[in-house]
Amino acid sequence: MALFLLLICMPTIALVILGPSPSASTFDHVAWIFAAYFAVAWLLLLGVIIRPEHVTRPMLVLVTVIALATQVPLAVTLEVGLHAETAGLGPSIWSVGLPEELAKAIPVLAVAVIYRLGGRHELTPKDYLFLGAVSGLVFGASEVVHYFTVNGLAEFYLTVQSALPSIQQLILTGHSAPESVFAALIGPVRYFILDFVWRFLTDPITHACWAGLTGYFIGLAATGRHKWFAVSWIGLVIAAILHGLNDWSRVNGQWLWIAVTIVSGILFLGYAKVGSRSDLEVPGSRPPASGRHGVPSERPPATVAGAATRPWWEH
Repeated sequence: MALFLLLICMPTIALVILGPSPSASTFDHVAWIFAAYFAVAWLLLLGVIIRPEHVTRPMLVLVTVIALATQVPLAVTLEVGLHAETAGLGPSIWSVGLPEELAKAIPVLAVAVIYRLGGRHELTPKDYLFLGAVSGLVFGASEVVHYFTVNGLAEFYLTVQSALPSIQQLILTGHSAPESVFAALIGPVRYFILDFVWRFLTDPITHACWAGLTGYFIGLAATGRHKWFAVSWIGLVIAAILHGLNDWSRVNGQWLWIAVTIVSGILFLGYAKVGSRSDLEVPGSRPPASGRHGVPSERPPATVAGAATRPWWEH
């Protein structure tokens, strides 16, 4: 209920902060509010879809704090060192996709180590998939704030500045001021809205899907179901390839871009479903085949990893 009320209020809070006389720092604050708004909205939806049984609020806080402290510095350092570029598919994968997916894996690995050392072994691969998705949401929100406040506003300012002579010329030739502004800026404004504003909605969830794949295979290793060296890298490689394809200049912004997004979502949902099936366990004590009068007794409801099912947000 608290999260729902927060989601209702956040846009209003952002608009009040923006106020009648915004400054550059005001746009930074509002960008963070809107990025957090969509990240939390996606978090609620993912929680309903995945229904992680053993993810607690302290875990979510731990992942978020580690993500905010480590992801962007690590990703930027690696990308600068690897001379990141997206003109070719190979460089897009290993100089952009791989560094960012590695950065998003750090919070999940930290949770795995902390809770394993603490003797808590109840986390399942599906739980790690959800924690990976949370890490991806934080990264996507941080990234979109950077794109909007640094790249987006700077490019928009330069575009408006360069359009002023055209607007003046249109006005001098008899066009009205609204018509002149519309004719000169409709293209740049449309690009700004599509390429930067829409990122607030799309960036967190796409990063969440990729990081969730990494988290699932980390979970397979952390739970001891498979040797860590046999599976822990698989999700990272898949995520890096999808990420690299997404950012590749010959795909990004084209129809194939949509296909990459669909494949990412299908894989994420597929592993979430596989994790749900593998986590279902029937209690060890089996009821007798029939009751006192020969009537088949009612089987007790299945539980997840032996724990009673309850909404994930109540943990």
